[in-house]
Amino acid sequence: MEQQPTENNNKKRNKILVFTASGFLLIGVIVFIYWAKVLRFEQYTDDAYVNGNMVELTPQVPGIVTSINVDNTDYVEEGQVLIELDETDYRFAFEMAKNDLAETVRSVVQMFIRVEELRAELEQKDAELFKTEKDYQNRVNLVGVGGVSKEEFEHVEAAYVSALSSRKETYHALQSAIAQVQNTTVSTHPNVKRGADSVKDAYVNLQRCAILAPMSGYVAQRSAQLGEYVNLSEPLLALIPLDELWVDANYKETQLAKVRIGQSVKMKSDLYGRSVVFFGKIIGINPGTGSVFSALPPQNATGNWIKIVQRVPVRVSLDPQELKNNPLWLGLSMDVTVDIHDTSSEMLSEPRRAKPIYKTKIYREQEKGVYPIIEQIIQENTGNYEP
Repeated sequence: MEQQPTENNNKKRNKILVFTASGFLLIGVIVFIYWAKVLRFEQYTDDAYVNGNMVELTPQVPGIVTSINVDNTDYVEEGQVLIELDETDYRFAFEMAKNDLAETVRSVVQMFIRVEELRAELEQKDAELFKTEKDYQNRVNLVGVGGVSKEEFEHVEAAYVSALSSRKETYHALQSAIAQVQNTTVSTHPNVKRGADSVKDAYVNLQRCAILAPMSGYVAQRSAQLGEYVNLSEPLLALIPLDELWVDANYKETQLAKVRIGQSVKMKSDLYGRSVVFFGKIIGINPGTGSVFSALPPQNATGNWIKIVQRVPVRVSLDPQELKNNPLWLGLSMDVTVDIHDTSSEMLSEPRRAKPIYKTKIYREQEKGVYPIIEQIIQENTGNYEP
């Protein structure tokens, strides 16, 4: 009677072992299939961070800060005035440059008028020379036969030589005056253009007292203070365009064999958790490991060298629309998974950029308003003179 329960227990135990072994085997098969179909075509890292441009604004002219129009976390548009410097000295310099240009225009007009005066004077000298030459020719043959006195002939001869010399002097003075204005007008004369350039320089320096945003973005690291004297290249604040971000994923060198530019990437942020997935593509692989570009590069040629697996930053794009829906900030942690199914593309970028990546027009427009001012100064100081 005791042998029967023992046999039943053994059968139950064997069934449990079979089911357990079958379960583990099934799980192993599923894991293997998942690895064969998915995991072996993915490269994962959690050593990844959001990166982007942080544009430090520095003054183009030195001066005292008189106005601060934005503060940290503010959003600004391209061309918006962020900080203003004292304009007093630059306004004085601009007025002096305008006065110098006006004086230069008047002196150049006098050069052109001087040419006309010398041309008229040369015509007068030509007439005098013609008269004295005729008098000389009429008397040169008569003096030998006593038709005119020798004294009269000498006077006529002296007048002819004097007229010839005077005409020559006026001619060279005219050529010198022409050389100063040849092939130019009042507005294109080198002196006027030099004066106009001084006006432009003073005008641009005056415009630079207003520090503009070169792009749209968020303000960070404001260090400028009212009344502070700032020098050239001294950082005042930083702008961060949060619609132009990317992710730097630091992969181990052992993971990069099949990583290629253009491969699709899935990313998850610690900020949003697993509920939000960002999609991007690999746009480049850094040409060196992170340690090479560190402040203190490693010195591996030492006796106590220990091999350490290096990491290489891989740049991954972020979709601007996804960033608009779920904003990210510089430095946030990301989990990055690269799909390495397609290995047909290259590992390194090819030279193909035909236009700038980033561009601003605010600095080219600084001298825009000066041209009507220069034209007005030239017109007002040219007077009624018409070349």
